[in-house]
Amino acid sequence: MSVSTKTLPRTAKEWHSKMASRNMEKKTIHGTDIASASKIDLDQFLLLRVLWKPYENPAEIHKTLDIQSAKVRAAEMLRGYKSWSTYCNSFERKGGLPEGTFAIARHYQLEVVKTKDYADPRIFHTPIANRTRNKQAAKGDHLVTPTKTKGDLSALSIKSESSDDSLDYEDPETPFQRTSPMPQELANILYPPTKDEQIVNTALIVFLNALTIHFSLSLDWTLHRKSFTAAFKGTEFQARTDGYLGDSYGSPSVLVEVKPVTRDKKLDLIQMQESAQMVAWIKCDDEKAQKHRKTRIHVSQDRHQVFVTVAKYDEEYLEYLNNPNQSSDNDDEKLSFLTMHQFGPWNTLDRSHIRDLGPILLAISLQADADSKAALLG
Repeated sequence: MSVSTKTLPRTAKEWHSKMASRNMEKKTIHGTDIASASKIDLDQFLLLRVLWKPYENPAEIHKTLDIQSAKVRAAEMLRGYKSWSTYCNSFERKGGLPEGTFAIARHYQLEVVKTKDYADPRIFHTPIANRTRNKQAAKGDHLVTPTKTKGDLSALSIKSESSDDSLDYEDPETPFQRTSPMPQELANILYPPTKDEQIVNTALIVFLNALTIHFSLSLDWTLHRKSFTAAFKGTEFQARTDGYLGDSYGSPSVLVEVKPVTRDKKLDLIQMQESAQMVAWIKCDDEKAQKHRKTRIHVSQDRHQVFVTVAKYDEEYLEYLNNPNQSSDNDDEKLSFLTMHQFGPWNTLDRSHIRDLGPILLAISLQADADSKAALLG
């Protein structure tokens, strides 16, 4: 059977039910071996304690993300931006590209629809690299995922709840070895995105830069694929994003993730990956940043559709992530979760969607820029 779009829990009750059905009531992310074959599966996802709440009406984003004043300012800025008007008006005519800053963005948005809308297994092989720590390793040693001996560096097992719709690329169960950490530049060469994924990523990042490039922000949207490592007691995993909004030091304020396949084709897998990315980002922050930034944003483009996901958590959730000695009684009805509020899709081929999305993305950029400057001052 095909995977239901409601596979992942939306409420605490649904999460408790899934934990019970998989006999995981007494497990937490601490001290539980995460599969050493670099898998993203439902068990690992459940241990992250993440809920997904999709909203069909994108306008509801203002109820979750406080950007209304920033959006008003952004809309005013775009009204005075000639290239924006030229770009939006270009949707009304067939053929040809608009002149101005958005010409390349429009070009790649049109290129996206030429890509194949199917779930190529390779598009899932980079974001998460799970690893189980070798309890015998001496302090200071580094662990990396072993590579296959036959030269195939793209192997990964990604398992969903279905039997006929799963992607199963299994790496041998090779023990982890002490070695030097792999440089990010080398990892990017060994695990490159697919051609279609690169096209979608370029379309999104170029569009985001076109929106912000003339407004002198201190932050920039970048294609740099940043890695985060989430370390827990006895286990850790690595998440790598397709880009981010960051400062000159590479510190991210918003994450970017893309797929060349429409989101509903592999909804559970995409949401599990984005959940792990968000958790890894939180875990990589220091205690002050974890407590200060309890609302975080993911901008995603899945083929021609853009989604904005607002992640929210509280002090109790941080306690779960950071304290391996707390109770493992998951029957507690007051457990805290990381909640992923998903808004969209906005269709990048639809003028009305673009007119609505542009001010939102610019407002998110403006707010992130203001928050970054405030953090530097105090």
